[in-house]
Amino acid sequence: FLKLILNRDFIGAAKKLREFSDLPAVCGRVCPQEEQCEKYCVVGIKNEPVAIGRLERFAADCERADAASRELPKLAPKKNKRIAVVGSGPAGLTAAGELLKRGYDVTIFEALHEPGGVLMYGIPEFRLPKEIVRYEIDILKRMGAEIKSNQIVGRTFTIDDLLKDGYKAVFIGAGAGLPILLNLPGEHLNGVYSANEFLIRV
Repeated sequence: FLKLILNRDFIGAAKKLREFSDLPAVCGRVCPQEEQCEKYCVVGIKNEPVAIGRLERFAADCERADAASRELPKLAPKKNKRIAVVGSGPAGLTAAGELLKRGYDVTIFEALHEPGGVLMYGIPEFRLPKEIVRYEIDILKRMGAEIKSNQIVGRTFTIDDLLKDGYKAVFIGAGAGLPILLNLPGEHLNGVYSANEFLIRV
């Protein structure tokens, strides 16, 4: 994808990224590239490391801005097997994308009213605009994903219920769950929030 960017084929670079990443516009913004990629970049030994995150974001944004370039990834022939994905955060969305590309029918069950998980509710707008999350989710829908919101697996129905209903497998991407508190006096008082709850409320 870097070579395609050098050749000014920005849409081709975005398509190349999508061969390996289901969420390039998201990863280009919120993944810790400084620690995972740029820290180990050999170009950075003598010069500034390759700004891989910013380039990924740039290519994905070029694709999003060019409506004519919005091709769906290639899908394998249908296997006629349904897979349930519990949770629509980054793990659930990625699992759904990979399963759809392999020909499975995918239904995503989300407890909250809008899909996206931590991408929608835990990362502030200035860091990850919600329209980008919705764009990536829309691609999954166009690939064939069915998304059911306000579905609390374990309360609305169980995993056993899903299997009885014909799903061949269930992927559980339920998120980070409850916070680990510090056991300090007053941490359960009204107005005291964990970081996750604070971000969701904001």
